[in-house]
Amino acid sequence: MQRNADMNLYKKIVLQVVLLLMLYQVSRLLFFVINHHYFNEIQVFNYLKFVFYGLRFDLSAIFSINFLYLFLALIPLSIHNKIWYQRILNYLFILSNSIAFLFDLSDIGYFPYVRKRMTAEVFHLIGNKSDFIDLLPSYLQEFWYIPIISIVFISFFIYFNRLILRKCISEKQNQFSFKTVLIYVFILGISVIAIRGGLQLKPIMNINALLAVSNENTSLVLNTPFSILHTLEQKKLERLDFFTEEEIKREFNPIKNYSKGTNSTQKNIVFIILESFGKQYTSLGGRKSVTPFLDSLMMKSIVFSNAYANGHRSADGIPACLAGIPIFMEESFTTSPYSSNSLETLPLLLKKIGYSSSFFHGGTNGTMNFDIFAKSAGFDQYFGRTEYGNDKDYDGTWGIWDEPFLQFYANEVDKLKQPFFTSVFTLSSHEPFKIPAQYQDTSFAKLKGIYKGISYSDHALKKYFETVSSKKWFSNTLFVITADHNFLANNDSLGFYNNGLGLYSIPVILYDPSSENQNFISTKSFQQIDILPTVLDYLKYPHPFFAYGNSGFDTIKNNFVYTQMGDHHQFLYHDYLLVTDNYSLSGCYDFRKDSLLQYPIQNDSLIHSMMFSFKTFKQILQNTIIDNKQTSSSFNNRN
Repeated sequence: MQRNADMNLYKKIVLQVVLLLMLYQVSRLLFFVINHHYFNEIQVFNYLKFVFYGLRFDLSAIFSINFLYLFLALIPLSIHNKIWYQRILNYLFILSNSIAFLFDLSDIGYFPYVRKRMTAEVFHLIGNKSDFIDLLPSYLQEFWYIPIISIVFISFFIYFNRLILRKCISEKQNQFSFKTVLIYVFILGISVIAIRGGLQLKPIMNINALLAVSNENTSLVLNTPFSILHTLEQKKLERLDFFTEEEIKREFNPIKNYSKGTNSTQKNIVFIILESFGKQYTSLGGRKSVTPFLDSLMMKSIVFSNAYANGHRSADGIPACLAGIPIFMEESFTTSPYSSNSLETLPLLLKKIGYSSSFFHGGTNGTMNFDIFAKSAGFDQYFGRTEYGNDKDYDGTWGIWDEPFLQFYANEVDKLKQPFFTSVFTLSSHEPFKIPAQYQDTSFAKLKGIYKGISYSDHALKKYFETVSSKKWFSNTLFVITADHNFLANNDSLGFYNNGLGLYSIPVILYDPSSENQNFISTKSFQQIDILPTVLDYLKYPHPFFAYGNSGFDTIKNNFVYTQMGDHHQFLYHDYLLVTDNYSLSGCYDFRKDSLLQYPIQNDSLIHSMMFSFKTFKQILQNTIIDNKQTSSSFNNRN
């Protein structure tokens, strides 16, 4: 008798989970049918693929929402025999899942405004009662069918749940025993695994959907309860309203169109991002150089000698270089609530004019979510330590040594269809700065710390260019070389590279083998987010595009530089550096004359002008990220 009672309980739980899974699929289908015109043409097979990949996210949401219910429903105590207790459990199950379905169904109407699943930011909108109340009538009028669908949907949910309860009713349930305790612990363990999305190193997040489908289709894999739950603890951006729309337009326009319909130059692009290659380690830095090869390459390149990283971490530098997104909050873009935003990245923009693309990083796949970011950024292929496939070249810490991985990179790029855009991110110049055993007796092995790592990576870069210089595609290729960030822990005896803007100093080099006599050093201020528009300007890219930065070849714009570390901001503009803590002034300096920031300027009109430019940039940066308006089409249609 007891055995049958227990089986009825477990049967009820299984049937309830199956019911919830089916309802999530119905909600997904409604979401797709009503919003189908926002997605690319999707055939039945592709939709079934979204359903399959979505199961992982659906189960995570279901077990997250119902964990308390499962904890109470399965606990092996006699309290189960109380009618009031069973009613509380039923109300908990119905209420918690009905709320989840309301958010999921409401997203059908909200999706067209942001083109992604709702995140926890929706609570900020609801919390702002004035805006929420003002918007609600127009929302209900335009999407009048959403409340009707919700009522019918939840009514069916309640009806089928009642059928399950009637089918699985029993007088006595789940009495205490060693067996029931084991089953209880086992089911809770399975629930935790489902919530994490599996046994992988890190729990799944919204951005994991990119491993299954393209960025524009992630909303068909995700569900809204999952998206909200997994962004609850993430810090959100605050909408800024310092200035009117007209004031911002006069000061800052992120839509660029340098060539206006002319034919583009179909050069291949090889984008090399060097780990921790601060400017001070090169001949540009005014200190002892340990990069003889890079120095020699700069002698026949376009060099931006006053260039800066936007952030201080690799997870900030890669999006800044490849997608033109500066650091905008303490959390990196790749793990932020905005990681699934629609972007205009270099690979996606170049794909419009026939480019193939690939991203290479010798680190363990999944490191800093670079594999997911590569998918989000529109790269066709990703190559990591797994794809390299030979751990004899593993450095024991981060991944594959730079020299063998760059040789692998050279050979794999040789297989790409031209024109191509390809990027590689090195790693050997990262702590603990080890070098391969065969180089222990070399000159750079005698160097210490970061100098050893930088010198070895420079050697690996030299070997790479020796290999690719004989490739057929070499002469028709633009090589872009820069760093993800500077090495923050180094000590500069003269002080410049230890703090202030000097802490972010990096080289930016454009090398075109077809112009070997090209030796030009630009001293204008330059930052990582300027690389995207600069490359497109160099190629004579024929279409308008969205970019926070400016082309280094633009003679009209006086490029600004923006960095952030926590609430500490630096904004360089017209040779003057504004330093703020959040939006409170810390100081303003004549950076060309006072790079160590020792003599603050007392000039109210200058400071006012600088604060206006800084706040204008911050307002358009944060608001476009919040609104997911980071493409030329969405920005122009934002009102």
